[in-house]
Amino acid sequence: MNYSLDTLLYGMQFRRLMEKEMAPIETTYGLQKIDMQILLYLKHADEQNTSKDIMQMNMFTRGHISQSLSRLQRKGYVRMEQDLQDRRCTHNYLTEDSQIIIVKIEEIYRKIKDIVLDGVTEEEKKTLAVVAQKMNHNISKFL
Repeated sequence: MNYSLDTLLYGMQFRRLMEKEMAPIETTYGLQKIDMQILLYLKHADEQNTSKDIMQMNMFTRGHISQSLSRLQRKGYVRMEQDLQDRRCTHNYLTEDSQIIIVKIEEIYRKIKDIVLDGVTEEEKKTLAVVAQKMNHNISKFL
């Protein structure tokens, strides 16, 4: 396997780029990486917005998700509502205050995507997407 592929698979350079670009938002709004991931997840979640739904991303533990949601609620970015059918379950909704942060995060994600895919043709992007999907499927089988 070539070094470039190893670097991509382990993601260290990508992680450093993400950390560098996201640092201003973390500092300005007092957020952690998980908080920003959850905000973006909730933006697209519709009714799949419970802690259990967020866990399906397979990126965070229930405890980390719970802590993040509590932090986001305290900061006024998320509001929680108890499920009417299952009182043990709460649904998480974004507030108006979260919208400015989400816009900034999405801008940074676009910038990072542009940096990473600079010089990559549309055909190569399609191939990369197919290969990445297959790799994710292979990994999921073993997790």
